[in-house]
Amino acid sequence: MRKPRLSVGGGGGLLHGFPSPVLLFLLLLLLSSWRVAAQAQQAPQTDPVEAAAVNAILSKLRLSAPPSWNISGNPCSGAATDDTSIDDNPAFNPAIKCDCSDQNNTLCHVTRLKINTLDAVGPIPEELRNLTHLVKLDFRKNYFYGPLPAFIGELTALESMTVGINALSGPVPKELGNLTNLLSLALGSNNFNGTLPDELGKLTKLRQIYIDSNDFSGSLPSTLSQLKNLSILWASDNNFSGQIPDYLGSLTNLTQLRLQGNSFQGPIPTSLSNLVNLKKLRIGDIVNGSSSLSFIGNLTSLGELVLRNSIISDTLASVDFSNFVNLYLLDLSFNNITGQIPQSILNLTSLSYLFLGNNSLSGSLPATKSPLVTNIDFSYNHISGNFPSWATDKNLQLYVCVLKLLSGKHTA
Repeated sequence: MRKPRLSVGGGGGLLHGFPSPVLLFLLLLLLSSWRVAAQAQQAPQTDPVEAAAVNAILSKLRLSAPPSWNISGNPCSGAATDDTSIDDNPAFNPAIKCDCSDQNNTLCHVTRLKINTLDAVGPIPEELRNLTHLVKLDFRKNYFYGPLPAFIGELTALESMTVGINALSGPVPKELGNLTNLLSLALGSNNFNGTLPDELGKLTKLRQIYIDSNDFSGSLPSTLSQLKNLSILWASDNNFSGQIPDYLGSLTNLTQLRLQGNSFQGPIPTSLSNLVNLKKLRIGDIVNGSSSLSFIGNLTSLGELVLRNSIISDTLASVDFSNFVNLYLLDLSFNNITGQIPQSILNLTSLSYLFLGNNSLSGSLPATKSPLVTNIDFSYNHISGNFPSWATDKNLQLYVCVLKLLSGKHTA
């Protein structure tokens, strides 16, 4: 019996019956392409830990997803992944948004969670800590109660956190200082108390902070001086005390500053004159220590200026109000302002609301006024003389007590 011969040449070759190297390469390339195509066609799935967290949160709060959000088995689907906007859209509430770019577009992470104005009741669910990719959290206008949990500090991807208008209480946890990517922090209209943690000064990217209408006490931490990007600071209606910090004048990106409704002591720091970008300024209810109006002279971008009950001892003539071309609200009531009312204030073409009641103003009223000035309070002053013709304007709300305090002939 003859043995088979192994040829090293010719058409058969040593590997006769086996694929050539080129063919093998093409086969592998084809298989690889098929695998990539198969992965591309595979629907991305929500991270199972995050999926469980979303479902647990909604279950605990007795909320259900809207029909437009196909949550069954895979929360990151439907409106959660398409271009649908969930901001201020009641049709998508509760709602989430997801990023499905992980692991070659096959794995989704929850980046936004919205439970807004849904009468949700209860403490903030523990499962929230598992949404570690969360960028935006919106829990506004519900009935969340209990503390703001320290585990919030683990959600370090957060850029916006809104828990305002709830019933949350207790001190603000220092762990909030770990959220160094935060751009906006809204804690207003709750029952938080205690002092603000120094760790808030670590939030150097912060642009907006709302801590108004709570029960915070003590002084504003000096570490807030590090928040150089801050444009909005609302700290009104708390129990803050001590001096209004001088460092606020170094936060020159501020466009809104609210400090009224506390127990701050005067005088108002003159450093606030550096805040030339301010559009809205509200300071009030100063406990002691009088101030002048000189610090507002540079703040000509203001549209809203409220210094009500701030122990202002000055004359209106100390400020050139003709430069305040954007001013639509001026409230200097309940102070110790003396002298006459300058014609320049009534001439402001943007001014609608002028409240100067409960001061020691004297002399006669300005002869003319801008048509837009329709709400005026000059009550409880020492104004005398005749009423100007504009006092009969049918669109004008001029308080009755003003008429009783004016003397002389008038046509009102």
